[in-house]
Amino acid sequence: MNKFDRLLVVGDIHGKWERFMSVYDKVQFDAEKDLIVFLGDYLDRGDNPVPVMEWVLEHYGQKNMIFLRGNHEQMFYDAFEELESGEGRKCFSLDSPLALWLENGGQTTYEGIRKTGRKDELIPKWLDLIKKMPLCFEIEVNNQIYWFVHANCNPDMPLTEQDDIDLLWRRTLAVTPSLHNGQQIIALGHTPVQSLGHGAKPQWLQDGRLVLMDTGSYLGTGKISCADLLSGEIYQSSV
Repeated sequence: MNKFDRLLVVGDIHGKWERFMSVYDKVQFDAEKDLIVFLGDYLDRGDNPVPVMEWVLEHYGQKNMIFLRGNHEQMFYDAFEELESGEGRKCFSLDSPLALWLENGGQTTYEGIRKTGRKDELIPKWLDLIKKMPLCFEIEVNNQIYWFVHANCNPDMPLTEQDDIDLLWRRTLAVTPSLHNGQQIIALGHTPVQSLGHGAKPQWLQDGRLVLMDTGSYLGTGKISCADLLSGEIYQSSV
């Protein structure tokens, strides 16, 4: 049986390095006692994505640290796959994967990578890492099942059978929490709680069985949030 002092979950980071470090320092993660799950969207939109990307590269695979793939990682991957195939160089389309990524914060990420002078090193490393990142994670702790996904899922269907588009992109459950009538606790990112009329704090809905963790990291009054799902304690960025 899995036993942890804390079952930690971190919402969307979106290239806000200083905000991320401020909350991670507060958490004081202990790999011998805790499990921490990151819900994806490490890059894009925020003003300092490269240090976040390098931090994830450094920590991926370390004990009791789980890094899920978000839709922004998927956009990054699809954009560079298009470029490597030669399609992007032949004809730039406004609805291409490259255009989609650039229009959704990718321009900031690309410029940050370019300025390091290590573009040819960082991009292949990040592409390789994205391929390894799972789309979801399930664990049982203290006889309770927990699901972690970036965007959305069908609570009535096993995680192994979920649609990738659902897991990465849709917002159905965040917008309509009443669809979750199961017993598993589901943690989601992707949909800023502010867009649902909440303040910048994680939201426990459906009697605590649905936890929304995207607290608008890149917004002016937004936060990066971490929550302990066992105790309900919340840690938030302070910069």
